[in-house]
Amino acid sequence: MAIKKVDLTVSQIINDLNSGLTWFKKDDLSYGSIEEKYGANPAQIMAIRKHPALKDAETTITIFNIIDDTKNEATNSTNTSTNTTSNFRMEQTEMAMVSERTEVDTTEASDIFAQL
Repeated sequence: MAIKKVDLTVSQIINDLNSGLTWFKKDDLSYGSIEEKYGANPAQIMAIRKHPALKDAETTITIFNIIDDTKNEATNSTNTSTNTTSNFRMEQTEMAMVSERTEVDTTEASDIFAQL
């Protein structure tokens, strides 16, 4: 039997978690997982997580919150946006999804949604 030794540092794993990697492949948020990156199985990941410096370490994800700090008003045919430093207001005109009212039974509606 061959034994594969993998040296991991605490800072390396914390950096991976801060880069969006999850502990387990099943929890992957599209950034990857430590389980997958290092070829570990779930039991090995559980053992790694027991290290005192890693027991509370969790994945960090970055969420971008775009704040419009401009003072311009933008107007077009579908919406109006006004932004000031104290409030934000957005109005959008109602858009018709169908040109006329059509009634369908539930079976037909299911078929329509299944084709979407």
